[in-house]
Amino acid sequence: MKMPVRLPAKKLCSTTEAADLYGCSGTHIRGMAVRGEIWSQQITKRAWLYDVEEIQQLAKEREKLRAAGKLCGRRPGHRQSA
Repeated sequence: MKMPVRLPAKKLCSTTEAADLYGCSGTHIRGMAVRGEIWSQQITKRAWLYDVEEIQQLAKEREKLRAAGKLCGRRPGHRQSA
């Protein structure tokens, strides 16, 4: 008999939502979870949940690093081609 999954009292989001918040692909988010870089909870074979606040905090830190030129990628506010 399977035991029910107990989730913490956090605001949670799906892989797609976490990827949108962080600004990357779902594959990158899942990789971060597998490597233990972010909290995650697998609830079914294909469904994972992530902590919204943690993802938002990591996205802010990444933006600061990019703005300072310490991280590859587009700087915040960079003009995209039309």
